[in-house]
Amino acid sequence: MNKEIIVGIDFSNTSLTALRLAVDIANRTNSSILMLWVKTAEKDPMEAEAILKDLCKSFASALNGKEIQYKVAEGKKVHSTINKIVKERKSYLLVIGANGNSGFDERFAGANAFKTLNDCPIPVLLLRENFNFCKPLKNIILPIDSTPDTRQKVPWTMEFARMFPNSCIRVLGLQSYAGKTIREEVEKYITSIDTLLTQKGLNHTIEIRDSDNSTLTTLDYAKEVDADLIVIMTEQEKTLSNLFFLGPYAQQMINLSPYPVLTIAPKDINGASR
Repeated sequence: MNKEIIVGIDFSNTSLTALRLAVDIANRTNSSILMLWVKTAEKDPMEAEAILKDLCKSFASALNGKEIQYKVAEGKKVHSTINKIVKERKSYLLVIGANGNSGFDERFAGANAFKTLNDCPIPVLLLRENFNFCKPLKNIILPIDSTPDTRQKVPWTMEFARMFPNSCIRVLGLQSYAGKTIREEVEKYITSIDTLLTQKGLNHTIEIRDSDNSTLTTLDYAKEVDADLIVIMTEQEKTLSNLFFLGPYAQQMINLSPYPVLTIAPKDINGASR
């Protein structure tokens, strides 16, 4: 894996906010940064490249000896072009803004953002323009449901907890009302995660709640603890309400969360994800 952070740039305030956060993470992980702009009809290429060069100069001094570069890419679709380059470069992390220059309701993530994280093979950190840089990252929400894939969030949650040593991992068990078996599965996962985090010496808490909508329960809890980051999978279990009214869990979360969201794509092992 290339210790490189790619930042999706479309010159919106949100993407520049993403760049600022990426610089902080790069300094904590000894990573380089690649700003990536996919050509669109809305921006003159020469003007875009001039801005990218200025951004490289502006942020170079903020990086602890690592490089910040830019790349101008061409492709029919922004999201597929970004993911193609991410795969080719085997990058470490992709950081993008939830909203670009398309002018839609700020509560909802743009189509490019959602499609990018939905297909991206590496973790994607997605944030909004109003991200508060003055507040230290303290509370990382780790929602755990009954799906086997849910535990794949744990390593990256631990990674961020190590990046920010004063943080606390808030493990949130989400038990549906479906029955005893599912509840026992969630409790089993929570117990194993609690044991692991304790062995690794990582500050954490455990909370288990009944929920018929994982997104809303997670966001309610995030508000209670003044969260700074929520870690989710791009695929989650879909309850009746999730599937027919509000959409898939990941899409709900990136649309509704005022907090940065780190999305992890499930990995297939021996033909099955787990």
